[in-house]
Amino acid sequence: MTFWPTDADPGHLEQTLARLSPRWTTWTLLTLQRHDHLRISELGDALPWISGTSLSQQMPRLQHHGLVDRAGRGQYQLTDAARQLGPVYEALTSWEHTHFPTHQPTAEAERIETAIARLRPRDTTTVLHFLAQHPRASFTELQQRIGRPGSAYARLQRMQTDALLTRTGHGRYELTETGAALGPVYEALNTWSPGLATAPAPMHIAAPVVQETVSARATAALRRTTTAVQGLFSHAPAPESAVPAAWTAASRPLHTQ
Repeated sequence: MTFWPTDADPGHLEQTLARLSPRWTTWTLLTLQRHDHLRISELGDALPWISGTSLSQQMPRLQHHGLVDRAGRGQYQLTDAARQLGPVYEALTSWEHTHFPTHQPTAEAERIETAIARLRPRDTTTVLHFLAQHPRASFTELQQRIGRPGSAYARLQRMQTDALLTRTGHGRYELTETGAALGPVYEALNTWSPGLATAPAPMHIAAPVVQETVSARATAALRRTTTAVQGLFSHAPAPESAVPAAWTAASRPLHTQ
């Protein structure tokens, strides 16, 4: 299986995905990369579909995960680890474009977050990693990898729904072409993640009190924005004009993670 890092620790890969998976993480990191230093209010202007409450909760989380630093005068900037995310994002973009094509114009940051959302659920990486080394496995073998008998079937069903694995006529499971093509993604994650310290203890942040509402205009703005451009993390930050005020209607995530 090309580029699949069979010597990698699937548990560590799942921790790495957990750092990158909270909603709006990719959008925030790519925006900081383009602008270099931003205050929360300036991030809100650049990403008007994210509520101020969500941003205020997100920045401490990104600091906690070693992805942003707080510079002087209340500004935030990327850490060295976050600046090295280019190969990871490029591998995720390539995989999502190839195996989940869409005719609807969608920003690259949104495609990356969608790809991460497919891989983030608990035990997904553990199961895929096992199948990469054991091309056909029984339910019992995979259940042992998951370690929670009551949830094994539901987790495998979800991976089938996401086209990552399939069940053969003999009651055994194997990777689909889409699942097998994740080798470069996991290789990029495995290469990037050693630069990070061991995952910190969970951080508990209260949920927003106000329920956000979605608008068609905000959704269209999110999908078509050029915040995430080609050549992710491959060029020096450049100033970017503010997003039109018409896009500033409050919105909620297009999918939950």
